[in-house]
Amino acid sequence: MAHRIHSRQEKLKLYKKLTITIAAVIIFCLAAVIVFRAIDRQKLRKQEAYEAEQGVVRINGKKYLPKKNIETYLFMGIDSLDKVKKAEDYGESGQSDVLLLMVRDISEGTFKTLAINRNTLTNVKSLDLDNSYLGDSVVQIALAHASGDGLEASCENTVDAVSELLGGQKIDGYAAVNMGAISIINHMAGGVTVTIEDDFSKVDPSLKIGDTVQLSDEQAVHYVHDRWDVADETNENRMKRQSVYMEGLKKNIKEKCQTDSTYPLDLYNALGDYMVTNISANKFSKLALLVVKEKDEGEVSISGTEGLDELDFATFEADEESLNAAIAELFYKEYTESVSYTHLRAHETLMN
Repeated sequence: MAHRIHSRQEKLKLYKKLTITIAAVIIFCLAAVIVFRAIDRQKLRKQEAYEAEQGVVRINGKKYLPKKNIETYLFMGIDSLDKVKKAEDYGESGQSDVLLLMVRDISEGTFKTLAINRNTLTNVKSLDLDNSYLGDSVVQIALAHASGDGLEASCENTVDAVSELLGGQKIDGYAAVNMGAISIINHMAGGVTVTIEDDFSKVDPSLKIGDTVQLSDEQAVHYVHDRWDVADETNENRMKRQSVYMEGLKKNIKEKCQTDSTYPLDLYNALGDYMVTNISANKFSKLALLVVKEKDEGEVSISGTEGLDELDFATFEADEESLNAAIAELFYKEYTESVSYTHLRAHETLMN
C-alpha cells in the first residue's frame, strides 16, 4: 500500500495545529497550577487563622496548643533560718535557694514539677527597700527575692522573674518559706527517710555515706539547706538532695493527708511565722488534699551551662532548646495536623 506524501503546506498546517494543541495544554496546566496554588494558599490562610485563634505556638519546630485547664504555683525556699520580717537594710531580704514550680493539669488529674536552678541567669527587676522600681538586669534568679522588702514585693518580684524565664506563663499562687522552717516541716512529716550519698562529715558526722536514715529535724536542716563543706559544695549537688528529700516528703505528707483531712491546715498554720504567701489557708488545704489524689507525673528538668560571673559567683545559663522543651511539656500539648484539619472543617461548617 502506497503512503500518501504530505505537501509542505499540509505539513505547516499540521505543525500549527500541533503547536496550538501543545500551547493549550501548557496553558491549561499552568492555569490548573495557579488555581490549585490559590486554593492551597486559601486553605493555609484559613489554617493559620484558625491556629492563631486557638493560640497554637511553634516550639522547637513543633506545633503546640496551650493547656486550658491548669493551675501553676511557685514554692520558694528562702536562705534565712530566721522568722519572716520586713527588710530594713539591703541584703536582709534573703535569696531564693529553692525554686519549685508545680503545674496541675486539672482536666487530666495530674501534676508535674520543675526545679529551677537558683543560679539561672534571667532578666530580674531591681527594687528598692520601699519596693520602688530601680531597673532591670540579667542576674541569678535567686536575687529576685533579695530585692524589695523581703515580704510580698520580693515574692512577686520572684514570680515575675520565673514567669519571664518561662516565656510569660501565668503563675496563680506562691509560697515563700524561710529555711528555718525545715525542722518544722520534717517534724510534722514524721521524719523523711533518705540514703546519704554525700560527705557531711564537716557539718554533721551523724550523716554517714551509705546509711539510710530517717532524718531528725536537725539532720533535715543540714541535708536540705547546707552547701558549704558538703561534697563538692555546688548548688547542683544540693538540688539533687533537695529533689530526693521532696520525693520522701511528698510520700509522707500524702500518707498524713489520707489519714487526717485537717493535716494541711495544721501544717499551714505551723509555718505561719516563716512563710509569706498569697494562698489562703482554705485554698492551701484544698490544694494539698487534691494533689494527694492526683497522679504525680514527675519532675521536669532544664539542662544548661554552669559558669562564673565577673564577681566569681556561680551562674547557670539554661539551654534554649531544653528550656523550650520544659515549657512545652508543662504548659502545652502537641498539636497535630490531622487534628487541626478536623477542627478546621468543623470550624468552617459552623462559620458557614
